[in-house]
Amino acid sequence: MVATSPSSDRPDGLPPPPVLWLAAGIWALGMGAMVASGVATRFEPLTINVLRALLMAILGWVFSLALWRVSTVAARPRWAILALGVGVLAATTAHTLLDLQVDHLLQAWLNPGLHVRRILSDSVLRAWVMSLIAESHVVIFATLYAFFGMASTILRSAAETREREAQLAAARTLAVSAQLAMLRHQLNPHFIFNTLNAIASLVAMRRSDDAEAMIGRLSDFLRASLGVDARPLATLDDEMTTLQNYLDIEAVRGARLRLAYDLEPGLGNALIPSFLLQPLVENAVKHAVSPALGPVEVRVSARQVGNDLVVTVADSGAGGARGQAAGTGTGLRNVRERLALLYGDRASLAAGPRGEGFVAAVRVPLRRAGDDA
Repeated sequence: MVATSPSSDRPDGLPPPPVLWLAAGIWALGMGAMVASGVATRFEPLTINVLRALLMAILGWVFSLALWRVSTVAARPRWAILALGVGVLAATTAHTLLDLQVDHLLQAWLNPGLHVRRILSDSVLRAWVMSLIAESHVVIFATLYAFFGMASTILRSAAETREREAQLAAARTLAVSAQLAMLRHQLNPHFIFNTLNAIASLVAMRRSDDAEAMIGRLSDFLRASLGVDARPLATLDDEMTTLQNYLDIEAVRGARLRLAYDLEPGLGNALIPSFLLQPLVENAVKHAVSPALGPVEVRVSARQVGNDLVVTVADSGAGGARGQAAGTGTGLRNVRERLALLYGDRASLAAGPRGEGFVAAVRVPLRRAGDDA
């Protein structure tokens, strides 16, 4: 047994409810055993027998709670066990002495007169032990306190195990959240730098309206990308809005792309990891649109397949040239890591050339905004 932290006890100083009920149950059984023992071994009125057993059961419950409190003082397991053993011995001794005193007072009050009990033995010590056992409930007390000590040790160990598991789970959650935040915030610095350079060029060319529009779109894009820590999942509609902000910036910069959406009706509230699609679209812009002389189409599609949501980002250029490096880029690797952290093996990313283009398909369990899950 190890000492628990203060959080394992109630704020009012009492032991936790399982310990309270354990002590109450033990001493309720103990009261029955004391009554039965009195009926079987002592010639005293039933009223005295029951009243004595009731008082001793209440006292045993109080002593048991004190015993629990004593066992929590020690900081190390071995000292806690020693404190519990000493506490059991002390509680049994004190309880037995009080039991004899209460019996004497009750007999004098409710059954006055001479009471003689004869014990024959060739040993003074043996006679004293036999008299103690006959006149008191010492055997019942010792048994119940020992049982309470063992049971409370088990309860304490179980509570500490749950607490350690909760702390470990919380630490893992924090670690996963930190890693997810790091992966989300690995934006391509070249995109930001190029956008700022494009804004500076627009200002130099006195295209203030275009520069203002581009600043507004960049602000919206960064707000969406950097503000997702509080919501690791976003709806598909929100992700499409973020993508549109990003592509509007690319369009102002002169990228030759055409964006097409092909979303199955009813999937607008489907949940996917926030900011997951932007790296896939950015990958298409970088490797397919930028090197192209003519327009390149980037198509984002979403379909429900069984109990899963499949979102695909496909472009129409440079697929063969990217075939050898398929799936090895930083953006694709980060997407895979995020999926693994959030879904384990229940999600996947498949990326590779298809015809003259390149396709990346994300598959995640289908969940919708507002679901209990």
